[in-house]
Amino acid sequence: MKINIENSKQIMDAYMPLIIANARNFSAFEYEEAVDQSKMILLDAILEYEKEKGSFGNFLKQKLYFYFLDECKKGNIKSLDELDNDGISLINSIRDDYDLEKDLENKQKYKNLYKAINTLPADLKSIIVGKYFLDMTNDDLAKKMNLTYKTIANKSSIALKLLRKTLEI
Repeated sequence: MKINIENSKQIMDAYMPLIIANARNFSAFEYEEAVDQSKMILLDAILEYEKEKGSFGNFLKQKLYFYFLDECKKGNIKSLDELDNDGISLINSIRDDYDLEKDLENKQKYKNLYKAINTLPADLKSIIVGKYFLDMTNDDLAKKMNLTYKTIANKSSIALKLLRKTLEI
């Protein structure tokens, strides 16, 4: 039999055992409703079917299976306002240690720090960036900037004092 919409009645009759078996497998749905929905899926399958996808029976079986599997998942969604056994809504029973105010405060501190670093003279800025953001040692910075280790240490100390003064720490 050719799989097309003109033969849909014959196709539906031929695959009715599959539809019935599928409706019984997913007992989460009312039987008649599952059969009716399966018939609608069969009509969609007729329109979508291509011979390259294998046999129509296998194509329909997979389409039905995955449709009802997805529908079962949808049925398990609970509202956060739904009450539990103790009469408390789920949203009120969820603990969260996240402190939004503290997070915003920290972000503002970082912004202020970046602004303060950008106000430093170029040599002090490159020392702070190298040391604290690029994890470079004083030796690495001394070689890169053609300065001595002691000069880098002194300039680093000066830069930190300027940052503390700017940030009023």
